[in-house]
Amino acid sequence: MKKLGIISHFSNKGRIIVRSDQTPGFGLPVFTGDKKRIGTVADVFGPTKKPYISVKVHAKNSKNLENRVGETLFISSKPINRWGRKKRKKK
Repeated sequence: MKKLGIISHFSNKGRIIVRSDQTPGFGLPVFTGDKKRIGTVADVFGPTKKPYISVKVHAKNSKNLENRVGETLFISSKPINRWGRKKRKKK
């Protein structure tokens, strides 16, 4: 797992705002330090060197988030398997 950044604050819409050193892809799963999935990357904004990341929180993980300010979040280093049609191999 790769480090995403540190929780900065919470938005009015209930999303977690993370300060990061990298720009992750949209829709990537976000995990806590104890490897529990907390949400997905919803938006990237701000300066390019240290962007802010908006994380959409899953409904079941929305309790007691105010206590997590300053905690480090992580993203998966493996690609996500998407649903859809598989490409055929050329012969």
